[in-house]
Amino acid sequence: MKSLIVFCVGVAAYANFAVAGELLTGDAAIAKFPASLQAMGLHTAKWMQLTNGVEYYYGRFSNLLGTVSGFNWSKNDLHMLRIDYRHAPVKMKFVDHTQESTKRWTTSKTAAQYNALFAINMTMEYREGALGYFSPKPQGYAKANGAVIPNGAEATGTKAGFAFNDDKSYTFDKDWTVVNQETGKTKADDWDNVVTHEAYTIHNGVATWGAGATFPRANYTFFGTTADGVLWACAVDGRREGVSEGLGYHEVAALQIQLGCTYGVCCDGGGSTTMAIRKDLMTASDICDTQKTSSSSADYYTMCYLDDGSERAVINQLLFVEGPAEVVPAKRRLAFYVD
Repeated sequence: MKSLIVFCVGVAAYANFAVAGELLTGDAAIAKFPASLQAMGLHTAKWMQLTNGVEYYYGRFSNLLGTVSGFNWSKNDLHMLRIDYRHAPVKMKFVDHTQESTKRWTTSKTAAQYNALFAINMTMEYREGALGYFSPKPQGYAKANGAVIPNGAEATGTKAGFAFNDDKSYTFDKDWTVVNQETGKTKADDWDNVVTHEAYTIHNGVATWGAGATFPRANYTFFGTTADGVLWACAVDGRREGVSEGLGYHEVAALQIQLGCTYGVCCDGGGSTTMAIRKDLMTASDICDTQKTSSSSADYYTMCYLDDGSERAVINQLLFVEGPAEVVPAKRRLAFYVD
């Protein structure tokens, strides 16, 4: 007697299953860091899985970039979010306040308004006048939710930056307002959100700021993307002598390359530097000594806050809010058993 059994499985599965709240310290956490960073005096490390596809890294380095040719060592506290953006259940949201009655908000307050999972401060303010006064408007061309944000800086459409849509597509480019004579459209026409920056640090894998740059070290937020679609959103503390000295633009570019990024930007820095993470994601309240409950929203932890524990209000932020995770179908299996 012969029988035929057909076994089929056709279920969808999320990529990169993870255990939210998992926390590693010591050597186990160090091992999570990219190999190129492990040798840079990484002596204090924490790693936490915030949600599926989103990992948080904290490292205290005594020799950051000291092993990279052309760069001197520095002491630094570094906070990094590694986001598998294609698969993680998050999406980006750019929020600008310059057209509101209150033109500057803290990052945590903005994050709380939209119930963001995490957020960083974003583009620099336009500086004008002989005395260098700051105006409450982005330094370059910008769009938020399909609307162009009025500014007034010169050549605003030529600066480099990044753009993204609600469907989780994004790109890094420049010359946003140049009209294509064949189509009659600009590059910006295809994107609902465009953010340009003074410091476009990497383009197509090549640093736009070399080791000879003399820009002073400071604390910054910055982010970049790898060829396989991973986003790194980072904040480096700075201007804290003997603890965390910060980075210059050229050093941000070098670090992004060490993280495997092919495109990257440096966002506003100094006292504006803030990373905010919602507390229900960061379940360990003492993950590092540069983490503090936000003075603007008790539901968020902040990194790289001001000396008095507060945040500086800024004109806009990049939020990561809950969004669809790409569902990857599992392979169908078809098996025949004959006896």
